[in-house]
Amino acid sequence: MIKSIYILFMTLGLAVSGCGLNDDSEIIIAIDTEFPGGNIKIDSIRGAEVYLRPDLRGNGTDWFYWYFAATSATNDSVKFIFNAPGCLGIRGPAVSLDGGLTWNWLTESEMRANEFSYLLEAGREIRFSMGMPYVEADFRRFIKPYATHPSVRLDTLCITPKGRVTERLTISPGTGRPGKHRILLTARHHACEMMTNYLLEGLVSAVLSDDPQMIALRNNSEFWIIPFMDKDGVEQGDQGKNRLPHDHNRDYSGESIYCSTAALRQQTPIWASRGLDFALDLHCPRLTGGKYEETIYMLGLEDPDIQRQQYAFLRQLIAAGTGPLRLDTDTSFLPFGVSWNTSENYSEGRNFSSWAASLPGTRMASTLEAPYATHKNITVTPQNLRLLGKDIASGLYRFLNIGEHTAR
Repeated sequence: MIKSIYILFMTLGLAVSGCGLNDDSEIIIAIDTEFPGGNIKIDSIRGAEVYLRPDLRGNGTDWFYWYFAATSATNDSVKFIFNAPGCLGIRGPAVSLDGGLTWNWLTESEMRANEFSYLLEAGREIRFSMGMPYVEADFRRFIKPYATHPSVRLDTLCITPKGRVTERLTISPGTGRPGKHRILLTARHHACEMMTNYLLEGLVSAVLSDDPQMIALRNNSEFWIIPFMDKDGVEQGDQGKNRLPHDHNRDYSGESIYCSTAALRQQTPIWASRGLDFALDLHCPRLTGGKYEETIYMLGLEDPDIQRQQYAFLRQLIAAGTGPLRLDTDTSFLPFGVSWNTSENYSEGRNFSSWAASLPGTRMASTLEAPYATHKNITVTPQNLRLLGKDIASGLYRFLNIGEHTAR
C-alpha cells in the first residue's frame, strides 16, 4: 500500500511545498498500512497537514480504531487532522519508533483535540495508533519462552475463514491429572480492543511463575485462554465493534456465525462438564466520552447469584492488588440495569459473559473493561496492565480458596 499511496499523492498534486523549505521543494509523505493491524483512510494532504479518518470496513457504525505508519522524505513537522470525531484519547496517539514493537503515548498531559503534530525525520518510519496495537506476532514473541513449560500447551480453537489460527493457550497442572477448577479467559471479541492483551500477558506470566501461590493455583486449575476471538479482524485492522450483521460479542445466541464463538460454545461444555469456576471476558470501553471511559470496572450480570459472585471476586481482587491500577467497590462495578448495562444493549444477541453464566454449574462469569489510556488519572501502559494481570491472578487464587484446598 505504501507505493500506491505515494503515487496517489504525486499524481493528484497532493505533494506540497513549504514548511521551512524552498518554494521549489516538495514535502513527500508516505503513509503505510500494509502490516498486521493497519487501518487508515487518507482524505487529503494540504501543505504539511494530513486529513484522515478510520477505515470502517465491515462496520455498521462509526468507531475510532486506526493504525498507520508515516515516512517523510525530509525533516518536517506534520499535522495529522481527523475528519471524524473521537479518534484521539486523553493521552493523544500512541507512537512507536521501532516498527510496532514498543509504544509510548505522545503526551502524559491531558489532550482533548482531534489532531496532533509530529516532527518526522527524513526517511524514518514512525507508527501511530489510537492505542498500543497487539497482534499475533506480539503474542508469539510473548509465549515463546514458555514453550517448554510443562504446564503449557498451545493449540487451535478453530481456523478462521481467512485461514488463520485462532490460538488456544491451555495452562494445566502438567502432571497428567486434571485440575479441579475450570477457568476460561477471552479477549478481542472486538478486534480493536488491544490493551487487554497486555493484561493477559501479566496474568499468564504470574500463573506460570515460581510464586508458591501461583504454583498452587495452576496445580489446582486448568485454564483455557483465547487471546484473539476475532483473529481475522485483529490481523486485518478491523474495528470489530459493531461489525455487521453483529459482532463477535453478540454471537452467543441462536446459531453462531463466527468460527471462534461456535467452537467455544461447542467445546466448553465438554471441557467444563462440571461447570466453569471462573469466566472473564476482557474488553476496552469507548475511547472518549464519559465516566466509564477512564476507569477499570466489571459489568454485572442479570443473574443475582452470579452477580454476588462477581462482587466476591472484586473484593478479593481489591484485597490482592499491589499494582498501580487499583480497583475499588465504589467505581469498579457497573451493576446490571444501571447506565448502559441493560438488556436493551444486548438486543442483537447474547454476549460471552451472559452465555458463560448460563452454563450449568458456572460459579462466576463477568466482563472486565480496561481503558485504552487512563484509569483515574493514571496513565495506562503495557507495563502497568501486566501488573493488573498479576493482581487478577492473585485475586483468583483468593477467590477460589486455593490455599484452603492446598492445605487439605
